[in-house]
Amino acid sequence: MITAMEINTKRFEQAKPGYKPEEVDEFLNQIADQISAMTKEKEDTEKKIEVLVESIRRYKADEEALKDAMIGAQKQARAVMEEAKVKADAIIYEAQQKAEQIISAANVKADEIIGSTAVRAKKEQETLEKMQTAVTEFKSNLLSMYKAHLELITSLPEADSDDAEEEESTPAPVHEAAPAAEDMEATRVIDTASMQ
Repeated sequence: MITAMEINTKRFEQAKPGYKPEEVDEFLNQIADQISAMTKEKEDTEKKIEVLVESIRRYKADEEALKDAMIGAQKQARAVMEEAKVKADAIIYEAQQKAEQIISAANVKADEIIGSTAVRAKKEQETLEKMQTAVTEFKSNLLSMYKAHLELITSLPEADSDDAEEEESTPAPVHEAAPAAEDMEATRVIDTASMQ
């Protein structure tokens, strides 16, 4: 049988989410106190029974007195045991009720935590999907610009060898390539802003 000292010294490993350690300790202390009281009551009962048995031994010589003492002892023992059983049943019932309340409260708390976690996960999933969409759009825009620039470069006429010599002596204007670079930078800034 478990003792009050074993209940008081028992330690549990903490886990999250879990029960509140203060409530568990308080509950264990209550159970330990009740078991300690029951143990004391049992010892008292056993002492009473021992006294009754000793009385029976003393009156063994007188059969009639022995029978009377035995009947009295049996009645008293039965009453004490019945009383102890009623008290024990009441303590066990109360302990079960408290345990069910603690478990019910813990289940409610766990459901709340699971619910809030699911909401957070859904929001994060939506954010991830938005970011993936923005990245896909950015890549698509970048590829479209790249293709447009390639088509523009491909459509430029090729120079003859005489024209090539003239172009080598005459520096090419830089302002034509600049707008394309500026367009790409502007697109990059706009796409980056839309991702945020």
